[in-house]
Amino acid sequence: MKAASKLKNTIILSAMLAAVAVALTPALASAQGIAPVVWAKSAFKFDTGAAPAVAQSGIFQVEVHEDGSGGLMYRHGKLEEDGTVTWATSALHYDNGYAPSIAITGSTVVEVHQADAGVGPLWYHIGKINGAGEVVWAGSAFQYDSGLAPSVAAAGQTVVEVHQAGSGVGELWYHTAEVQTNGTVVWAGSSQYDNGAAPQVAVAGSTVIEVHQAGTTAGPLYYHAAEIQANATVVWSASAFSYDNGIAPSIAASGPTAIEVHQAGTGVGALWYHQIALQSNGSVTVAGSNQYDTGEAPRVSASGPTILEVHQSASGVSSLYYHAAAY
Repeated sequence: MKAASKLKNTIILSAMLAAVAVALTPALASAQGIAPVVWAKSAFKFDTGAAPAVAQSGIFQVEVHEDGSGGLMYRHGKLEEDGTVTWATSALHYDNGYAPSIAITGSTVVEVHQADAGVGPLWYHIGKINGAGEVVWAGSAFQYDSGLAPSVAAAGQTVVEVHQAGSGVGELWYHTAEVQTNGTVVWAGSSQYDNGAAPQVAVAGSTVIEVHQAGTTAGPLYYHAAEIQANATVVWSASAFSYDNGIAPSIAASGPTAIEVHQAGTGVGALWYHQIALQSNGSVTVAGSNQYDTGEAPRVSASGPTILEVHQSASGVSSLYYHAAAY
């Protein structure tokens, strides 16, 4: 493709992806194609730890967290018909590190984490879900980059990862990767796509939606949309858009619906969610926010109509809770 033609196509796609977040009433949200989310009346404790993250594959759930001593633990669970999750009796150690994030595509698990508590090597660890929902992890993890606060999402054979280049507020970078037929992952080079802190990413089909903080404390939250191309590259919209205020955002997507969660402020307090419609023309419509729980460090996942959120009950190592919802 000639350079001028490629640039023209990129500009057109960026214009399609540029949509300002809109606060909607429930009726208008329904009219915009945003299915109403119904949360379970309460959350349930399932473990103790810090920095939890969760991913789903059908009825199987896989959760990862820090144990507070440099170890990374995982616990698998099964979604029951009443919307609760039956978790494995205990969590198991699978690696060492900090700030884990996890994605599942088919039966392949892709996990990323920091090697150290601060800026340093970023590692990925591959696993396979067996018929019992357990994860059979590869013998070792491998470094794919350096940075801080990694987040990973996957759809089909494509993996998208985002992270901070350094501490504080600064450059945000992304990677794409491809899951091979043998279950291994081949990573492409990284590129900068924005500036901010605490990025989190979701993928639905060919649509990528990322959320991040503008600063290091509670303040404006932004979303940034992108589209995966046929050659597995990603074209990001020309700019990000503010959709709320808060801290520690997380996002998941399933079909045309995405769900975003965040803390209202620093420390333990109200947890809020947004419903988001991913339009067929590449635009994004964000509904107004509502409180669904109280806690800290929320992370959310989605599979079909099922939403599963995990969070800490207090700062540092504390009780971990899951909260289920559906749309």
